[in-house]
Amino acid sequence: MDYMDNPNAPSSVPTAALFNNNMKRVVDATQDTWFSGRFTYATMQFWQQSEYGDEDRYVYRESMRQTQNTFYEVAENFREIIRLNEDETTKAAAAASGDNQNQIATCRIMLAWLFNLMVDTWGDIPYYSYGSDDPDFQALRVAGYGDDETVLSPVYATQAKIIEDILNELDEAADQLDASKPGIAGDNVFNGDVAKWEKFAQSLRLRIANKISGVNSSLASTHINDAIASGVFTSNADNAMFEYESSDKNASPMYRAWNVDNRSDFAVGHSFITLLKGENLVDHSHTDVTTGANPNPFQGIMDPRIHKYAQKNKNGDYVGMFISESSADAATFSIESLPGTAIIETPNYAETLMEYAEVCFIQSEINGWDQTWYEKGIRASMEKWGVADADIDAYIAAVPAASMETVLTQNYIALYMQGHTAWMNYRRTGYPKTLIQPYSEYSVYDPTADTWLDKVFTPLVEEVDDLPYRMRYPAQEQTLNGANRKVAADALSNGDVIYSKLWWDVN
Repeated sequence: MDYMDNPNAPSSVPTAALFNNNMKRVVDATQDTWFSGRFTYATMQFWQQSEYGDEDRYVYRESMRQTQNTFYEVAENFREIIRLNEDETTKAAAAASGDNQNQIATCRIMLAWLFNLMVDTWGDIPYYSYGSDDPDFQALRVAGYGDDETVLSPVYATQAKIIEDILNELDEAADQLDASKPGIAGDNVFNGDVAKWEKFAQSLRLRIANKISGVNSSLASTHINDAIASGVFTSNADNAMFEYESSDKNASPMYRAWNVDNRSDFAVGHSFITLLKGENLVDHSHTDVTTGANPNPFQGIMDPRIHKYAQKNKNGDYVGMFISESSADAATFSIESLPGTAIIETPNYAETLMEYAEVCFIQSEINGWDQTWYEKGIRASMEKWGVADADIDAYIAAVPAASMETVLTQNYIALYMQGHTAWMNYRRTGYPKTLIQPYSEYSVYDPTADTWLDKVFTPLVEEVDDLPYRMRYPAQEQTLNGANRKVAADALSNGDVIYSKLWWDVN
């Protein structure tokens, strides 16, 4: 016996346990108070900070940029599960957690989901591919681990190459899945349902292909048509959602923030509350703005999801949080509406990786702003959040017909708590138009005091005249992989800054 071993610890961990732990880690990292709360939720104005303001004004902390480190560690863990299912000395033991090929395919799907999120955040990045031997795909290369050599300074693959490979990976992974054989035992997304993992792969392929339709319409059309024909989500029962546990230790990130860490740093954003209330943003004239840059396409129509998305404040009103200029500025406001109880008071809240409503809105878009798919998307979103049938019917009867503006704005509303996808869609399309733009003035009404608070949204990055297009690379890359980072930064339109557009962002 090796005296360095722990006789009470298992000599090997089931791959199902490795997978579930890795899933929790990646969802924790992407949906926490930093990468979501202070980054994509604030950027897309779903939430604003009620204690601080720098990130709301586009100064993102280095620790947020370094979330990239966690993403690569998660990717390496998915790759390890693949190795355990392929290695002749371990694959039999791994099969106790599910069919070897199904485990490999499931990890390929999650690698595609993760790398797509990363490339949408930074642009060119070091990339790993299971199925391609492209010499530019150098991430995670380790000698003796299926690779000929260890690569400590991987090149940054281009966005175009990465996205094309991700689409191929999803196509191949879906074909690799075999629903007649067991999936990963007890996986905490679909509980081992292989057919649902296949639908997720095709739905994700639909999302990503639609994203690049403006820069590579031929490739996009091929994957869009094949994904739909192969079978995408058809109901909310197909939604890819990671459900947390009821214990505080393994509770959802926002529940832990409010109830374990005793933080209450966020409130629902002013522009989002205004949109849900069917109202328009108001400027310093305190006159309802019905025309101009950001009128509400659903004027006069209260969205019943507001009761799920937000809580009334202590006075019984829905009041959104403004974009604060400083901590002192934020402290002057105490009537903001907190996020809904399902989000911050439910420990086993399920975070969404992708849902049926989004698939509906994409199909409305690719079919010329189709009315049927538009209504299906609204209904699916409302049913997911538990809105009463009568309220759903009344809302759908009241909203204007499907158009580019109404479909994309409804997709934005449905993507609440999915900030990264909403950010991608904004960059791709320019919608919704209801957001507070940099350097614009707006006013927040205090119904209790019957007064207006006049504000101006002033970013801390002077060159920005729109929402950020990307996040800067982690600073450590200048030391650890400086030459390759420089090549990637130089390829960006303005260098490694938040106002350099990504390859597919041609809006």
